[in-house]
Amino acid sequence: MKIKYNEIEKSIEIKDGIKTHYFGIKILMILNLMFAILNLYDVNKTRMEFNEIFWLILGIISLVALYYYTVKKSTLEKIPINKINRLTAKSIFGRKRISLELNNGKKRDLTELKTQAEFNELRKLFSEIGIQNLT
Repeated sequence: MKIKYNEIEKSIEIKDGIKTHYFGIKILMILNLMFAILNLYDVNKTRMEFNEIFWLILGIISLVALYYYTVKKSTLEKIPINKINRLTAKSIFGRKRISLELNNGKKRDLTELKTQAEFNELRKLFSEIGIQNLT
């Protein structure tokens, strides 16, 4: 587990490389959006066919994903304890996804937790610190 508690600064330090992962996703969504705009640029001169509908749907999906990863997700690696609201866990398709819910409404995914033992260790750490656990 690459999550450490810094007692001096009263913060959680997470080293999982999620910042570069989200940056790659954002770049791909921006490229998709640019290509969608370029392909839909002269749609008023031509008819709306399958190709234009495909690029319109892809552009909308890219715009929604870009909003989601920019506004709803956090990539902080050093999070002060007073900015953490709670630890949440939910099961999606049989796989448990664990995240920190921050006070500003964003969520910080914890992708490095793979086993139940690591999750229990993290819950114990957060209970000692005084962060509310939700499961």
